Amino acid sequence: MGPRTQNDRKLRKDQIKLEKMNEKSGESNGMSCPGTANASNSYARTIVNLMDCLVRLQDRQRSQHMSSFCMDEQFSQGLDMFDDIRQRIHNAPFRRARKVDVNSMLRMGILNATEWANQFVPFRTMSHQNKKALLKEYSFSFVLIDQGYLTAQRPDDDLWILQNNTFMSPDYYRGLPEEDVHLKEVPTKAKLHPLFVQDALTSVGYPMKLNQIDLFECAVIKTIILLGFKNYFGDNRSMLDTLQSKVIQEAMDYCIGKVGPDNAPERLGIILLQITSIRCAIKSLSNQTLVSDLFNLMIFDSLVRDVLLLT
Repeated sequence: MGPRTQNDRKLRKDQIKLEKMNEKSGESNGMSCPGTANASNSYARTIVNLMDCLVRLQDRQRSQHMSSFCMDEQFSQGLDMFDDIRQRIHNAPFRRARKVDVNSMLRMGILNATEWANQFVPFRTMSHQNKKALLKEYSFSFVLIDQGYLTAQRPDDDLWILQNNTFMSPDYYRGLPEEDVHLKEVPTKAKLHPLFVQDALTSVGYPMKLNQIDLFECAVIKTIILLGFKNYFGDNRSMLDTLQSKVIQEAMDYCIGKVGPDNAPERLGIILLQITSIRCAIKSLSNQTLVSDLFNLMIFDSLVRDVLLLT
């Protein structure tokens, strides 16, 4: 079976997944409660309702990210296939991100962002054109938050971490295979590649590390950014305002439990300021999809191209 057929099958599988998400029925409060896993954060367990549901969804999505690590590589000699897969997922080596990693993580980011947005009735009921326009920017935000959180957990200050634990470095040559070092296009790529990495680290990674943004707060940021795309939601803006107020209130309750009532307003302010930093990084990420070899859209599958190349 040729690559084109494989890509077509993968696109169809993703499209079916998106269609199933769109078929979910909404609840009267404008959102549905996804997932059944227990929230991993002790503070999150005390807050039921909207954010508790979204934290559980985030836990489930994060558990799926590592399954995409190195799955297209040859299996190790002498190991059972399933043992090899299990070892890759749970004991994955730390290595430089490849094109296939970026492709997989962007595609997964689009699917995760769509699933997140589909928890809310106003998104499910908007036009297909508006969904695509919103997802172009929101998917970038979603990816930056997930990757920024992982980046903030590592002691390295110069690496940007993808969802599957592969890294990107401002030093283009770090981890580059020896046989690729002398390719004629490498010097040009080495100038372009660091732009995104450094922007992502400065705008998202460093602030998340400095402020110790946790997973509950990541879920809050994802939700507030989504509800901020008011221009796409038409007549549902009043519902958005209600949902946004609920998110802010639950975030404040969480902050009170985490840092106490006196420091809670300041903590909430730190969370909201992170949104501004993420929006600054979106433009850099979008630009790099057009110039960096890691974001060479010509090798991406149809789902990623369809969303990210929307004009």
